[in-house]
Amino acid sequence: MGNSFDNRSELSQQLTSFLRTKLAENVSISGDIKRLQGGFDTDTLGLTILNAPAKFPSDLVLRHFRHAHEVHRVIRESTVQNAAACGGHAVPRVPIDSVGELLLNRPFLLMERLPGSNMGETIFADQALIPRFPWIMANLNYGLHRLDPTKLMHHLGNSGVDVDHMKPTRLLGRITAIAEAAQAPDLIEISDWLNNNYPKQHDSLSICHGDLHPNNILMHNGEVSGLIDWGNAMFTDPEYDIAVTKTILSIPPPDDVGIPEAEIDNMLEIALADYMAQSHELQDLDEALIDYYAVLRVGHAYAKVVGKRHGVDIPYVAHDSYAWDRPDLFAVVTRIIGETTGIELVSA
Repeated sequence: MGNSFDNRSELSQQLTSFLRTKLAENVSISGDIKRLQGGFDTDTLGLTILNAPAKFPSDLVLRHFRHAHEVHRVIRESTVQNAAACGGHAVPRVPIDSVGELLLNRPFLLMERLPGSNMGETIFADQALIPRFPWIMANLNYGLHRLDPTKLMHHLGNSGVDVDHMKPTRLLGRITAIAEAAQAPDLIEISDWLNNNYPKQHDSLSICHGDLHPNNILMHNGEVSGLIDWGNAMFTDPEYDIAVTKTILSIPPPDDVGIPEAEIDNMLEIALADYMAQSHELQDLDEALIDYYAVLRVGHAYAKVVGKRHGVDIPYVAHDSYAWDRPDLFAVVTRIIGETTGIELVSA
């Protein structure tokens, strides 16, 4: 399947027709549609529209999903982002999405483009910000976890979203399904370990972003201007978010950023220690739960990759561009699972 950027001329034509139908007949796209950083499992593109109605943002981000069956993600992400934005949080609104429509046979959403660039770019351009970024991430997590999720759950339910599908059991069910289909012994062991150690969910759940890391945080003039990429949002224990961010902070950037590797490793080690210290200061966290949720998250990645290698035909098995299939990232996955569970990973 070609991506959005490969077909940008046809993409522009279809998107213009869509916008004219939804907004006004004289709406047009100014200049080229440009690829933006990010979007491991989507194509993320920037565009500016002319003659937009009053109060409709002219600078937009197109989040173009890669599979026709992902319409449910459009509904979920749009609802979560709009509810968070209405609550006064720095989250891009989604003024229009593709429910009932496809673009190049794929669902999509259009969200306002907030000012700034991602924190990953910002801190390498201005290394004076490096000591601040663990504190910023810990406080963003804490702010989300303090929110009452009741209203958001209500909005999601009214939009047709299955809120129970936004809980850890979703990942657990997928891991179990892939393990049964692939019949990979180590994956079956991982599934059993996760099911046997599954924590009791509290009556009061937290809103978790599910993928909070520097590239999903926008910075403008030294301050946070937005939190993006809500595709993994979940209702569960705060420890889930902490586990995900802790895992991601242990991974060096894939590209050369102009800093020696040893220096980056030292920087990440300090950042991780600072992030965890700040997180524990802000919240009462259970380290055993953090370990469990780390295995759940990377176990899901491991299952998707192993399922792909075994030719398992399930919709949520990894596709060709799945980031965790990259050798350096897959090595992180296997290390975390092996160290935490003691399971010997023979499919790696």
